Amino acid sequence: MKLPPIKSVPATLFAITLLLVGLFLALPRLFPAFNIFQRLEWMTYDWRVRLAYDRPGPVATNLGAVFITDESITSINEALGFNYPWPRQLYGGLVNELAAQGAKGVGFDIFFIDKFPNYTETRVRLPDGGALSSDEYFAQELKRAGNVVLGAPVENPTGKPPQIIPPAEIFRTNALAIGHAGTDTDSDDGLRRARPYKSDPTFGRVWHMGIVLAARELGLDLDQAEVKSDRIILRGPGGVERVIPLDENQFMFVDWSLAWNDKRILKEYAQDLLVASHERAQGKEVPSDWRGRLVVVGSTGSGNNISDIGPTPLGKTYLVSKHWNVANSVLTGRFIQRSSFFTELLLVVALGFIAVLLTWNLHAPWPTVTVLALAAAYVAGAVYLYLAHRYWLPMVMPVAGGLLLNHAVQVTYQVFFEQTEKRRVKDVFSKLVSPNIVGELLKSEKLDLQGSRMKITVFFADVRGFTTMTDEAQVKAEEHVRQHSLAGKNLEAYHNRHARETLGTVNIYLSTIADMVKKHDGTLDKYMGDCVMAFWGAPAAHDGHALNCVRAAIDAQRSMAEINRQRAEDNQRLEAENRRRAERGEPLLPLHTLLALGTGINTGWAIVGLMGSDKHILNYTVFGREVNIASRLEGVSGRGRIVIGEPTYHELQRLDPALAATVRELDPVLVKGIKDPLRVFEVPWKLPDESTMMLTKR
Repeated sequence: MKLPPIKSVPATLFAITLLLVGLFLALPRLFPAFNIFQRLEWMTYDWRVRLAYDRPGPVATNLGAVFITDESITSINEALGFNYPWPRQLYGGLVNELAAQGAKGVGFDIFFIDKFPNYTETRVRLPDGGALSSDEYFAQELKRAGNVVLGAPVENPTGKPPQIIPPAEIFRTNALAIGHAGTDTDSDDGLRRARPYKSDPTFGRVWHMGIVLAARELGLDLDQAEVKSDRIILRGPGGVERVIPLDENQFMFVDWSLAWNDKRILKEYAQDLLVASHERAQGKEVPSDWRGRLVVVGSTGSGNNISDIGPTPLGKTYLVSKHWNVANSVLTGRFIQRSSFFTELLLVVALGFIAVLLTWNLHAPWPTVTVLALAAAYVAGAVYLYLAHRYWLPMVMPVAGGLLLNHAVQVTYQVFFEQTEKRRVKDVFSKLVSPNIVGELLKSEKLDLQGSRMKITVFFADVRGFTTMTDEAQVKAEEHVRQHSLAGKNLEAYHNRHARETLGTVNIYLSTIADMVKKHDGTLDKYMGDCVMAFWGAPAAHDGHALNCVRAAIDAQRSMAEINRQRAEDNQRLEAENRRRAERGEPLLPLHTLLALGTGINTGWAIVGLMGSDKHILNYTVFGREVNIASRLEGVSGRGRIVIGEPTYHELQRLDPALAATVRELDPVLVKGIKDPLRVFEVPWKLPDESTMMLTKR
């Protein structure tokens, strides 16, 4: 029986788990539909976004929105007799009033792709008495304001690059710029990212409307933008610089710091702004609430032709809000940066490695407790990085694939494979060694039970007087049978009772010796009749095995002496009882036999391992020259003596000089199987105040 090499097993499982996790990470790149783990990661990201929204950070103070709502459409249509879509002159009125109030920039999230045919004949009277068509008036106000960015939708034809659908030329040529207003959702339809620009064969690089508005505020030169694979660098006067981090697909992440109805954004409804424009035309004084602001004009209506609602990390919201969130990032210089694929892979490897170390080096339940605590700490750290620095550290694969999966795999192996092997070890040794040694064996990283050469100390202890006791008991039993003419079941019952009493007597002594072996962390080898064989130094190697063995022998002798003392006291009571029985003519009670112990100990190298097979008797034992010497020393030890070999004596000198000083050298002995006489020593074991009890049979 051999435990698997523990160091190679977790490494192999770790490697297999990493390959599996790496496959999960790579599959979405090859098969976009296989994105279950990406979707889970998006969920953790959305959760962080919501946490960040509840803890407001820096926000630009000059952002605003003009909303076209259902109420706006109803009130304007009723007041002016229009139907939606409106004639362009109304938008011209919005531009005019925002310019009059000093707005720094205006972005329209409303598309003016063509001239509006329903209003080609509509004429707008000018203060000088002239008149312009509705579209011409709008174009004139665009040019006069000089700060309007017109939104351009993006068409994504199948199999072709995205195409900008520009505003009609009359509007495009009079506006400050066009800004793309495309919506790039993830596969779960969530809006988390935006393209900083769209490349178009006709118009070149068309920047996101939010970036164009922020660039106007900061003076950033978009024509001189430095575009790299992982970032965009925008520069302006006075050393102003903005670095927009990009993901591997050239997207920037939208920092959803501002909801559509955020109180930090100045808001006004389209109809109210048109009323202000009308009042200004009549010479009334109108407050300049929009001075210096960047304004986005968009829809928050619910009609089919004006509804623009979609899912974001903040929940379903009006998507016009994406423009001022993008603008806010550029204005404040705070952008979301997601860690790279390589970083995520390194995190998976590092956390997985830590999980393996914890699982194999801690005792249950601490591996699981520690892994869960580490997972919680990692999640907390990832949340902090996002809240404080807008850094998106992945959670799902590092925690689930790195920590938890590796821990689960390693624990599963331990439960279903290693624990099975450990149970087998425990079954073999639980009755042979102390619980401490069993614990050491189960923790051992390398345990070879098939056979090895180890330095050990061997112990043989023979219960003296047992053979004589059984012979005399047999004679007395036969005499009892003759005297009482026992036969049949009575004879069988008497012999069985006699056998139990005899076996019980010897078991008292043998179990006491075995207890002392285990007490001093020895390995109980076997019982050989009335002899106990044990050894120290295997299966768990220990430098002090010789000293432990000698101490066990001393305690065994003292325990035997205590048993004999108690049995001698019992004999005194029995003798008194027998005198009374004799006077009454009753049969006498048998006296307890007092037994002695002879012990032989030797230290040296021996072969250690399991002998036998699982199908038959399986015994963990030792054999070799030094084992034979220990057996021979037990034979010459006599009654109540501990005899040790020279190697054991030298070990005592090294490990316990005080005990070694009490040892007495005996005359050399010549034992069977050994050519030369052996130096032998006797270890005293009686306590100084212990009476010299005779250990002979009474």
